[in-house]
Amino acid sequence: MEESAIKGLKLLELNDSDAKTRSTRTKISVEGYDTRLREYTLKLALEKHFASCGKITTIYVPRDYKRGILKNVTFMWIKGDDAEEKALQLSGTDVGGWTALVKPAPWQKDIMDPWCPAMRSKYETQRVRVTGYDTWLPEIDIQIALCEHFSSCGEVTQVMVLPCGSGSIYLEGERCEDKALKLNGCNMGGMNLVVEPVKARPEDLKKRKGRPCTTTGYTGYMPLSVSIEVAEEKKKKIEMEVEMEMDEKKKKKKMKMELMKVGKELKKHMEKKMKIDMSKKKRMKINI
Repeated sequence: MEESAIKGLKLLELNDSDAKTRSTRTKISVEGYDTRLREYTLKLALEKHFASCGKITTIYVPRDYKRGILKNVTFMWIKGDDAEEKALQLSGTDVGGWTALVKPAPWQKDIMDPWCPAMRSKYETQRVRVTGYDTWLPEIDIQIALCEHFSSCGEVTQVMVLPCGSGSIYLEGERCEDKALKLNGCNMGGMNLVVEPVKARPEDLKKRKGRPCTTTGYTGYMPLSVSIEVAEEKKKKIEMEVEMEMDEKKKKKKMKMELMKVGKELKKHMEKKMKIDMSKKKRMKINI
């Protein structure tokens, strides 16, 4: 395992009350991949390859920010019966062109990259809406296909797929949104994709009403269901950072404040969704 991935990082101490959690959740390390891979591309590949081992709760990919590549070891948290044994059995298997080297990673060696200015991207995250893909495929396969299809536009940081057949691609990079929109009408797996910009109109921002999900996706600003999912992902990420940076008190305090802010945002979205659902039910009763 690369020493630079461990150097300068903090040990995570767990008290006796965490014994039950340790017995049901395990952490493994994975090596063998090309460090020039994109982080999200690697995460999707690992999520699919280790899906049979249990519920994957976290995938942590350390980065070498000075060299602009990934470090050669990734950590995965898997929950479930015999999760570690099942994961170790996949050591030596092929993961889309590279051979996985799987090892147990004891809790006392929990690590995390030290914070540095390079961690923040100089580009804002852009989002485009995508429809027209094959909705009969498993969600993970759709995510992998869309991630690969839009990889030439910039760094794909997230792919969200909704049951209604509308997906969102989150990208970072120079003119990434313009490049993604040029893929409108392109063929992916025998299906012609429809790629549209996601822009909020002033009148939509004033109304603040949720839009129905159709075969062509959502119209107007980001719908509540997507806002909730994004907020939950952000909350989960901050919680992990808070847990793994316990020794840095100042940063921990700041991150807790951010976590509270995101929690309030999530609660606000949930309350708004409940009001909309109640309003719909009342209208349905009136119509009946």
